[in-house]
Parts: sequence; C-alpha cells; structure tokens
Amino acid sequence: MKQFIHVKTMDGELKRTEIRRGVGFRLTTKEMILLREDVSYHIYLDDILGVISREEDEAGIHQEKIGDTKVAHHFGAASYKIVATKLRMYNRSGMVERGSSTLFTQLSSGFSKQLLELLNA
Repeated sequence: MKQFIHVKTMDGELKRTEIRRGVGFRLTTKEMILLREDVSYHIYLDDILGVISREEDEAGIHQEKIGDTKVAHHFGAASYKIVATKLRMYNRSGMVERGSSTLFTQLSSGFSKQLLELLNA
C-alpha cells in the first residue's frame, strides 16, 4: 500500500481521523486535511465559505477540464462540495496554494456533522 503525502504538522486539537477506501481525513479545531495517495488537500476552517451536500446540489457527475484532459467525478448521496477562499494542495513535487477553490469529496455522516459543528462554533 502506498503512503499518503505528508501535509504538515497539524494546528489545533485533533477531533477526528478516518481512513476509508484509500482516503484519509483529519479534522482539528482549526483545519481539515484530506489525504490521498497522489495529492492531499489542506484547508483552514476559517477559509471555508460553505459545505454543500450533493443532495442539495445537482446530483450525478461533475466534469472539469484540466489542461487537455476532461475529468469526471461521480458522486453518491454522501458527497459534499466544500467552497473555500484558500486551499493548499500537496503532491510529490511540493505544495501549491490556490485562491478561491471548490473541493468535491465524500464524507461520512459523523465527519460531516462534526465539521459543521466546528464551522458553526
């Protein structure tokens, strides 16, 4: 099994850690980290503008074009769209900070509930 890309030392108190289907999730009182084998994402909770359940948004497939490649993301009922003012992406080459960004991911009900509680605190 490949290892996740190391993001950084976490800020805040660790509230939840999950690993499901080769994807890791970490949530602290200050940040959310999504770990994958090829790329990891880091978002401070203060940078999150909104979390939208895919049930509320259009269901099905989200497509985006990256360079000359069209990428399709298929989502189920536990999928969320996270909109942030800043997002940090880590890959094997290093870190890239992006401005306004949208991250699509599947979250467990417990993780999403705890994330929303921290955002509303």
